[in-house]
Amino acid sequence: DFQDYAIRNLTKTMEMIWKGSANLGEQSWLFTGILPRVYTAPSSFCFDYRCRDEPIKVSLSFETLLTNILMFA
Repeated sequence: DFQDYAIRNLTKTMEMIWKGSANLGEQSWLFTGILPRVYTAPSSFCFDYRCRDEPIKVSLSFETLLTNILMFA
């Protein structure tokens, strides 16, 4: 929606938590960001079938994963 994009662009809040479902609560929340006229996940955190990001490996330590996520916050 153009109004949402205009406000987020003006207030520099192009990254956000997308609350996907009121019924599921926090387990449905997604961290995402907006590119010009497009909603998308930060690079290396896209899990859509169209993305070419490597899957997060189970062996990746929590601290490393958290550091990677916080780089985009």
